[in-house]
Amino acid sequence: MPSVLIADEQDGRRSLLASSIERNGFNVTRISTLRQCEGTALATMPDVVLVDAIWTTGDALGSCSRMTSDPEFALKSRIVLLSNQSDEDHLIAATQAGISEVIQKPVDMNLLVTQLNKHATKAFVPPPAEIKSKGKSTGVFEVNVTADEPGWALPILKEVLDDATIDEEFVLKILDDLDLDGDDVEPDRVREILRAAFDRLIVGTDEDMSDTEDEDAEVRSARVSSKMIEAMEKRAKELEDEIAISLERLMVMPDEVAIITDETEYEKVDPNALNMTRLSLEMFEELLFELGLPGRIEDTTLLTQVQDAAQMASDALDALGRNKD
Repeated sequence: MPSVLIADEQDGRRSLLASSIERNGFNVTRISTLRQCEGTALATMPDVVLVDAIWTTGDALGSCSRMTSDPEFALKSRIVLLSNQSDEDHLIAATQAGISEVIQKPVDMNLLVTQLNKHATKAFVPPPAEIKSKGKSTGVFEVNVTADEPGWALPILKEVLDDATIDEEFVLKILDDLDLDGDDVEPDRVREILRAAFDRLIVGTDEDMSDTEDEDAEVRSARVSSKMIEAMEKRAKELEDEIAISLERLMVMPDEVAIITDETEYEKVDPNALNMTRLSLEMFEELLFELGLPGRIEDTTLLTQVQDAAQMASDALDALGRNKD
């Protein structure tokens, strides 16, 4: 069952949304503050976080940005914003905050449920706005072919336009297309050759990609498509490895915990105080665990808070060390 976290400070509107969404087969958690929304979302990783845009306390876009900055959350969850603003600046700001979609108020419940299903299944949904890249535009699709330049918009193009692809044989073919013999080519002509090579790989020249293209053009097109697929698969694997490393770092727990001060660097703690803290946490953990059992608390929001508190107590005990004198 897909999970949705609803964050809205107005009780009536929150309850109306929750009941309507629950009737359509979603598991709904209700949240009344942005701070609680961030903590619960990062702890439970719901399929979709549904956030109202207007809050008397806090900034919805800032809260969404903090959630989407977490790599695991960005991978597992999506944010949908309910807003009565539709101007371009607002949509761009929402996109920059990592929001997957902005749905306008008043909300069409049929549309909302349809979009929630798309986001829950991780189907493609266009972002709220297209963010234009900075830099000059010449009206054509261009790329700087210097590998160490920061102007590369897509890392995939590095794989397509590598030395193995733009080899001597390939350049000779480009020279043939430009009616050149390959001797003493001027720098300007070299740039034209590289642009033509890019067109040949990515866009396709008018002659090769016309309705009357011959069998050789089809073979070349198929070969280029294969190279692009290889490059995309390689880049996807690299991104997967980067995400895995980032998540692994987040999961690393420190071996020991010490209190550090500016004056002495390390501050001694009374062992009796630590023991009292440990015993208190053990009692809190047991109590919160009992309260968090199914059927003990009917309020879903309160139940989530209790479960989070129980986990925090457990983590604190693990850091201090259990059953130590």
